[in-house]
Amino acid sequence: MSDKEPEKAGHRTVTLVINTRRHQWDENKISYEQIVELAHPGQAIEPNTDITVRYSRGHDGHGSGTLTAGRSVAVKDGMVFDVHRTTRS
Repeated sequence: MSDKEPEKAGHRTVTLVINTRRHQWDENKISYEQIVELAHPGQAIEPNTDITVRYSRGHDGHGSGTLTAGRSVAVKDGMVFDVHRTTRS
């Protein structure tokens, strides 16, 4: 018998590129909060900090755009995310 878990029906693991780093992802969607955590692991978001998440190479019709807090996007193998942190003075 195999110790491997069966793949989720209708989905496979994809590679996402977040701030030039490759990450394996095994869900159909990814949220703004999950992307920010992968880009800046364990770093708290301070009240005077703005974080912008832009994506490209997504699904047709939603190939590129900006993701905001509380939202998610369907993922595709090779999808690229750029996460920028800006501190307001």
